[in-house]
Parts: sequence; structure tokens; C-alpha cells
Amino acid sequence: MRTSLCLATLCLCLFLAAGTAKAKDLPKFEHVEQFVQRYYHGQPSFEAGDLLSRSRVEPVLSGLKQMGWAVPDAKAVLASVPADNSFLVRELYSPEGLRFMRKVDRYPMAYDRLERLARLPNGRRTVHDLIHGKGGEKMVEYLTISRGGREMGKMLSKIPAGTSFNQPTGKVYTVQALITRLRESHRLSEKTRQEQLASAASTTPDS
Repeated sequence: MRTSLCLATLCLCLFLAAGTAKAKDLPKFEHVEQFVQRYYHGQPSFEAGDLLSRSRVEPVLSGLKQMGWAVPDAKAVLASVPADNSFLVRELYSPEGLRFMRKVDRYPMAYDRLERLARLPNGRRTVHDLIHGKGGEKMVEYLTISRGGREMGKMLSKIPAGTSFNQPTGKVYTVQALITRLRESHRLSEKTRQEQLASAASTTPDS
């Protein structure tokens, strides 16, 4: 109930901040980004860089709809976020996992690497041991930013379960990645709106 009230209040504030925009206009993307950032900033125990899960993204999509923008590919956006019962979410939201997550979130594509590592034979056991063992974050650092880690990734890519090990998985893991993904959706909405306006103008009889 408290989350819903806070969400509604935030939507109202950003709606008023948008000024005199017409009802048919989309919220500007800067307002969308402000909404997303403020929403997560207000979530207890959530820190920038934390792994997202679908239940942590659903309220954002609902809030954007209240603001006047129904994300056109909301289902696809949500599908790109790790499920709440996925291995990585379950592991990283354990007490040890939270501590581990906040040590590795600074490294580029840390979550991509962990997910790809988990797909390897005995990979889930390996990731679990990294999270719960001492110094496991050093392996993530090695895999993400060192030359040796990249070379290891190339070798792992040669086994079937390790294909494209060094590449992004395409999933939305973080708030910043969510904002980037929503920017694509917003461009799609704006393109559709412009096409509709052009179509309406072409069918309007001259006065």
C-alpha cells in the first residue's frame, strides 16, 4: 500500500513538472528517466548497481503508464529482466550474495559474466562458491577487466555452453540498463505518434 501511494505521488510530481504538455504528447524522456531514478532511489535496501528482477521493474512500468506513457513493448522489456526465481537473483539476494553483489557491481558486465559462467558445466556450483567463498569477487574482476580474463573468455567460448562468453547476454540487469532499454521503447513510441499525427493531418479536409 505504501509503495503504491509513493508511486502515485511520484507520478503526480513528474506530471506537474512536465508543464503544459498536451494530453496526446508523450512524457519527455528526461521525465521518464527522472521517474525511474527517483523510484529506485526511494526503495529501501536497494542500491545503484544492484541486480534487478521482474518484480522490481513491474511497478516502474505501471508508474510510467500512470504518467501517460504505456511502454509499447512492456512485455519484452519485462522478459529481458531476470525472473525472481532465476538462479542469479536467488543467489545474489541471499545475505552473502548481497555483500558479493555490492563488491562486483562496479565491474563492466559483471552480471553477464556470472550468468554465462553459471551456464557452463558445474557453473552454478562455481558461481555459488564464488559468492559464498572468500575473495570470489576477484574472479569477477579478472574475468571482466583483465586481458587474461578476456583470453579465458575466448577459450570458454569454444565449448558449447560457453558460446559468446565475453559478450553481453542481452538482459537488463541494472537500473542504468533499464533506462537505456526504455529509451529505445520511447523512440518507438515517438515514431508511432509522429506517424499517427502525419496520417491524421493527411486525412483532415482543408478548411
